[in-house]
Amino acid sequence: METPEEKYNKLSYLFNYYLHQDWTIEGETLSEVFEKNTVLQSLSGGIKREAEALLAEEHKNQHLDDIFFGRWSAGYEPEADGLDDWHHVLREIVRYCDRYTEVE
Repeated sequence: METPEEKYNKLSYLFNYYLHQDWTIEGETLSEVFEKNTVLQSLSGGIKREAEALLAEEHKNQHLDDIFFGRWSAGYEPEADGLDDWHHVLREIVRYCDRYTEVE
C-alpha cells in the first residue's frame, strides 16, 4: 500500500517545501505562494490531479489534518486564508492550479 507521500508526491512537496512552519516567507496567502513560485506553477497539473484525488477519497477533516500536520509538517492552517477546513483548502489549491496548468 502506498504511503501518502508516495501517492501524493507533488502535493506533499507543496506542503513540505512551501506550506511549512514559516510558510508566510513564501507568500502572505495561499494564492501568493502560487503566484510567487514558478516551480509550483510548473507542477500545477500534477498538484491539481493529486488534490482532486484526495478530495475524491472523502476523508474526514481530522484525517487530512493528520496527513498535513503529522506526516508533512505543514505550518499552514486553513484559517489563515479564511477557509473552513482542509477540503476547502484542497478546492482552493485546485482553483489556483487551474491558472497555471497551461504552463506545465
